[in-house]
Amino acid sequence: MTIRNIVVSFFLLLALTGTALAQNKPYVIGYDETKGLFAGVTFVHYDRGHGTQVEYMARNGKAHLFYPGNKKVLHGKWKLERTSNPKVFNLCFSYPNSYNPVTGHSEGWECQPAGFALTDVVDSVEGDALGLAKRDAVPFVLSKRKARLADLVRKVK
Repeated sequence: MTIRNIVVSFFLLLALTGTALAQNKPYVIGYDETKGLFAGVTFVHYDRGHGTQVEYMARNGKAHLFYPGNKKVLHGKWKLERTSNPKVFNLCFSYPNSYNPVTGHSEGWECQPAGFALTDVVDSVEGDALGLAKRDAVPFVLSKRKARLADLVRKVK
């Protein structure tokens, strides 16, 4: 999803929210809409703990992670789970044989509210921008420094 698409989606969401509010109904983004924000998208995340991470979340539920310092792409799964709150969905990942140095998590599913997962997004684009799904070896060693997707794509080509 390009920045332009994110902006268009944001204004569409505002329009839908305004329409719902005008009808005295709160607008709640649903499961399918939430899943659509993630499925088939490459995200660049940045935070101080992990640094820059690139993750492709395929539509088939597979996830592919390019993590700073790793020599291999991590291949795992992702899913969106409903919670007891109909307005909140959990975004969950499972990367076998991996270790999350920030959370200390090493096996099984690790979940967080889906909205929280978007707070550290630097860039995103539809599709597998770095070809992570078809790679085992990383295209280059990823630095922890903050990076933009366009710069990372140029390094691959």
